[in-house]
Amino acid sequence: MLFHLFCVVVGFLCGYLMIHWLPPVTPFHFVHFITELIFNPLRSFLAMVCFLIGFLANAVVIRTIMAGVILWLQRKQVRWGEWLISCCGASGSFYWLFQSETKLTVLFFIFAFIYGMISLDFRRSRGYKRDL
Repeated sequence: MLFHLFCVVVGFLCGYLMIHWLPPVTPFHFVHFITELIFNPLRSFLAMVCFLIGFLANAVVIRTIMAGVILWLQRKQVRWGEWLISCCGASGSFYWLFQSETKLTVLFFIFAFIYGMISLDFRRSRGYKRDL
């Protein structure tokens, strides 16, 4: 359960730092955006690293949510504490990130959701308790 709470916190912090370190995208001016990325290489690199770590952490949380829903629909045992932490943490995290920057958060969520769904293995549903 602590691992999922850690993933929620890391996902939120990395998303916040990514949004803070990237140049503003509203209103979007391509020349200004590229110029900021080129003239601030450390901030750009750190924003990209935060994006990668954050969407991987959120993908773990989304995978846990989807695996719990699938197991619940199959009438199998679900760890409700971990599922509840993942659901509340992910929804709260993305809500606060949406409040600060909508476009970057949508991109962040799409990457995390797609990778979380790709990493979901339906044949390993018997090993669900072992993985958590």
